[in-house]
Amino acid sequence: MVSLTFYGGANEIGGNKILLEDKDARIYLDFGQSFDFGEDYFYEYLQPRAAHGLEVYFEFDLLPKVPRLYSKKMLDRTDLKYEKPDIDAVFISHSHSDHVNHLEFLDESIPVYMGHGTHKILEAYHKLYSSLVDIGEHTSLNLFKSGDKLKIKHLVIEPIHVEHSIPGAYGFIVHTSKGPLIYTGDLRLHGPQSNMTHEFIEKAAKSKPYAMLTEGTRMGSEQEHNYTEEEVEDKIHGIVKESKGIVFVYFSMSNIDRFMSVYRAAIKNKKKLVVDTKFAFILDSLKEKIPVLPDVMADKNIQIYFRLSKSGEFEEKDYKVYERKYMPKMVTYKDISKNQKELVMHMGFNKLMELVYLQPKNADYIYSSSEHFLEGEENEAERTVLENWMKHFGVKFHKAHCSGHASKQDLAHLVKAINPKILIPIHTQRAEDFKGFHVNVKIAEKEKKMEI
Repeated sequence: MVSLTFYGGANEIGGNKILLEDKDARIYLDFGQSFDFGEDYFYEYLQPRAAHGLEVYFEFDLLPKVPRLYSKKMLDRTDLKYEKPDIDAVFISHSHSDHVNHLEFLDESIPVYMGHGTHKILEAYHKLYSSLVDIGEHTSLNLFKSGDKLKIKHLVIEPIHVEHSIPGAYGFIVHTSKGPLIYTGDLRLHGPQSNMTHEFIEKAAKSKPYAMLTEGTRMGSEQEHNYTEEEVEDKIHGIVKESKGIVFVYFSMSNIDRFMSVYRAAIKNKKKLVVDTKFAFILDSLKEKIPVLPDVMADKNIQIYFRLSKSGEFEEKDYKVYERKYMPKMVTYKDISKNQKELVMHMGFNKLMELVYLQPKNADYIYSSSEHFLEGEENEAERTVLENWMKHFGVKFHKAHCSGHASKQDLAHLVKAINPKILIPIHTQRAEDFKGFHVNVKIAEKEKKMEI
């Protein structure tokens, strides 16, 4: 009998942590952290410390007390006795925190599988933000690519690339004793690499699956138009063209499609794109796996921003070792202040302090990331601060974004094309709505075993 237990991702968006059991084989599909993880007990600097183990996490029921799963170190101060793990493998679909962030708690002997691109991204972010991104130690870390066939006991797992808002995303065909089971991971069909998702759909359909775990992030979206990355690029291009000053743009550094859209929009308007040293490091780290990315050191269209630090003289000793590589391409607030009309600059919320030095005139700010920030009540205080900064410096605010997840219409197409015998919606708060797409929908419940 094949069964699934949902320790995350059931009736919530994110936090996928799904145990698949078949005969004597036991594997997890993703091992992530929910978006609302700990919000009832922790706030800003009041946070649990992973270095102290799982004691606090168990106290507030933030992680399931599953025996034979966690490392001895993590269990030291808990009442859960350490036992040799009985999990055969953990398969990671992509590097977003809601799919990977709890890997650090696992027993180090449990084999972990992830794509080459996912590993590169996690390595780069760990170097930049070691306290935020840490997958822990694993004695068996295995990297795969699309089309590989990985055997775990009698199970055969086939990763197939899909398009998402981050490179290196995969769905899986898991060949079980009962037949193929599909796990979509997170995907979309409206970006520049949509052919990858179409390939996944084609192969998944061809396998004639008996069950499919499908993401449904946007199932409840009332958005009338499903914006594409091409439309986002066109809008950014138009804003840059009309701007009479510097254009600031915010988007996730791991969203390479968005970077390319902004990069091309800058070039079309004969402007240079300014990124900081962290962003330059991310681009450098991913270029080997994503050849379309420009070489930040050689590309004349890219400048690298160095913040004012320590000595106030922009000396080598002021900066971390990885940053020093980029000093030949250094630009400072003084350079940017003199040439504002010629520049497009990446500017995140936590970098707004630079505006004090830059003193922008006639500037524009494009917010090009999740619209949840602009709509969610929990972000009201941060959003107000952003609005105050824009008002203070007379910066015109714009939105230009498209989702990393499939639209409701595309989800309907996905379900119809793959046509599993059983449909199990996950990564969604609107699982019941899938009953309009399929005659046999099973609703996942957190920490409940589902036999399929």
